[in-house]
Amino acid sequence: LQRAPSDVFDDRGRTVPWMARTVHRLYDAQAQKILDKENIVIAYWYYLRVLAERGELNQLELSKRVGIASTTAVPALDNLEKRGLVQRTRDPNDRRKYFVSLKDEGKRLVDELLPEVTEMISASLDGITPRDMRVFWKVMHQVEKNLIRMAQDETVVD
Repeated sequence: LQRAPSDVFDDRGRTVPWMARTVHRLYDAQAQKILDKENIVIAYWYYLRVLAERGELNQLELSKRVGIASTTAVPALDNLEKRGLVQRTRDPNDRRKYFVSLKDEGKRLVDELLPEVTEMISASLDGITPRDMRVFWKVMHQVEKNLIRMAQDETVVD
């Protein structure tokens, strides 16, 4: 299906990825104001949120879910561990691997900050109808599905 340029660009010439990036940066800036109360940087918040939602994960799975390279995760996890927010334990089946879980202080932090972050996100949706949000989610999920399929199509299997 060939798209018209009007589907790809908005009235100011911005593409969907450009707008998604802009909105994401604005959300990060607003969330950081909330996280500053506990001296947490936004990049570390993502690890805490995933662990709060998913429970204990191995370091590679955690990195995938956060969307960060596993090598980049090491300094973040070092910092979170030093602060007593997460705990790493060796995988008994493979001593090169670690499992990561939230400690009580990490859980407390997420429980304390998440309602405020959620309220900020909710406030950002002022003026948008529930129907428009259903359409938005449908569109976003379809774009995600398309991009995942495109990535898989590029994978060469021997």
